[in-house]
Amino acid sequence: MDDGRSGAGAGSPGPLTEAGPGASGEPGPAAGPVGSPRSAGLPTSPGSPGPVGRRDRSGRRRWGRPRRWHTVISVASIVAGLALWQLCAETGIVNRTLSSSPWDVLQSARGMLDDGTLASAVGASAELYGTGLALSITIGICAGIVIGWWRTLGAVFDPWIAVLYSTPLIASMPLIMAWFGLGFESQVVIVVLVSVFPLLVNVIVGTRQVDPALLRMARSFGASQAAVLRSLVLPSLLPYIVTGVRIGVGAALVGVVLGEYFEGNDGIGGMILRAGQQLDAAGVFVGLVILSGTALTLTTLIRVLERRVSVWREA
Repeated sequence: MDDGRSGAGAGSPGPLTEAGPGASGEPGPAAGPVGSPRSAGLPTSPGSPGPVGRRDRSGRRRWGRPRRWHTVISVASIVAGLALWQLCAETGIVNRTLSSSPWDVLQSARGMLDDGTLASAVGASAELYGTGLALSITIGICAGIVIGWWRTLGAVFDPWIAVLYSTPLIASMPLIMAWFGLGFESQVVIVVLVSVFPLLVNVIVGTRQVDPALLRMARSFGASQAAVLRSLVLPSLLPYIVTGVRIGVGAALVGVVLGEYFEGNDGIGGMILRAGQQLDAAGVFVGLVILSGTALTLTTLIRVLERRVSVWREA
């Protein structure tokens, strides 16, 4: 099969063509994964996990406030917002039946824990989320490397990826339900379709951004295709993979809610749907708090991993 690495010109696909080396074939600067500090053009330092402090007009470097101080401000903002919400509910500024209050949400969560409703919903959503995200990561990495490395396959699949990525999933729901039925399988398909494309596109771009000079050097020493992929391409893909997973983690939660909304009453999505039908605002907020807390926790953990991978790559 044609690896296509020697011709980066006429054989390159259209929709997902990266901004790589110029027409002369000289290697350009690494663009970095989609959504990373490097892709945004921010300067980075080999010894620091984030952007380097900017310089003012006098040439002196301006450093931001300590990260701990920013964390304190963020926590204080959340606490103040909750206190204001509770105050508005207690004084009647807002309709407590429709807007609930932090205390009512806490009491509703306690009641759901006592009768087992919350544990059952969390377990069903966790199973769906884990299965869909695992399939998305596997498909995104494997298919992204194959499509990005062999340009002939890229020319075949790039238009289909562009079409599927840009098509609203809600428009495909009738077909998904007709093809896969109402149940766990169709819900997994929805989660995969929502979360696979950020990782897939990042891996394709990362595979095509491998330094051509390193590729020529490896081939000059007689390295095989498998050896080049294992020792050169895969290590350079780590930042792209981590960034794609970070985006896919949040997208998979959206897919879980969509699947449970339209194709079943199990899980957090079904719990939110039933609470909304009963005008139980507190029950709705319980589900929203669980979803947002899960997304925030997972995204924070992956951001930490992303910074570590970025530092390792710069070093």
